[in-house]
Amino acid sequence: MPAAIPFEEVPAPPWQSPRKGLRKAPAARQPLSAEAVLSAALRLVDRDGLDALSMRRVAQELGTGAASLYAYFSNKDELLEQLLDRVIGDIPLPSAAAADWAAEVKRSCYASRAVFLAHRDLVKVARANIPVGPNSLRYVEALLAVLRGAGIPDRIAAWGMDQMSLVIVADAIEASIHASLGRQSEADAAPYLAQVSEYYANLPAEQFPNLNAMAPAMIEGSGDERFEFAIGLMVDGLARYIKAAV
Repeated sequence: MPAAIPFEEVPAPPWQSPRKGLRKAPAARQPLSAEAVLSAALRLVDRDGLDALSMRRVAQELGTGAASLYAYFSNKDELLEQLLDRVIGDIPLPSAAAADWAAEVKRSCYASRAVFLAHRDLVKVARANIPVGPNSLRYVEALLAVLRGAGIPDRIAAWGMDQMSLVIVADAIEASIHASLGRQSEADAAPYLAQVSEYYANLPAEQFPNLNAMAPAMIEGSGDERFEFAIGLMVDGLARYIKAAV
């Protein structure tokens, strides 16, 4: 696993307040650190879900008062931002030296999905936000190096990376919603999907000929297979621009 980059070694985004970042805490009733707070927050999210996270709950997890956490994080949003970045640090970096750029991008997408799926619905933090923590920056830099090294034009590389990220986030969020509804596995989801397929199959054929005929196909494939299909479509689309640029 690559070592996480300390926040103090990466310039802070200009919209963040001067209090952002990791720093020493004043004397407290018990030893604390930003890493301890992040670890407690991650345990809480993994166990109880994102909605359960609050500064008060994290403080309870650490056996301290909520006020002591503000020496490290200005508010809950900052804590979530850094928590997401910590998890992104678990994703192996793609290598521009890989012999097959397309396979490397796919491997990176699968690894990203696996990391997010391991932490329930934490990935929701990434919705409508561009992660700019040090681990996020390092990952984006590495993936762009793969895409640009393959000869993909800059704008297409930027857009392609963004759209693949949306697919990963959406897939992980959908999985967390299924889990919250009791569908923890493919086997758990099978009765629901069979019910949907049966409904399609019994729709009036004159009004819904395609849904009626394709009822079995509409629910075919596991979540893994469908994710692989989606990423494959996107990578194949990116490859088209390499030919166009030559």
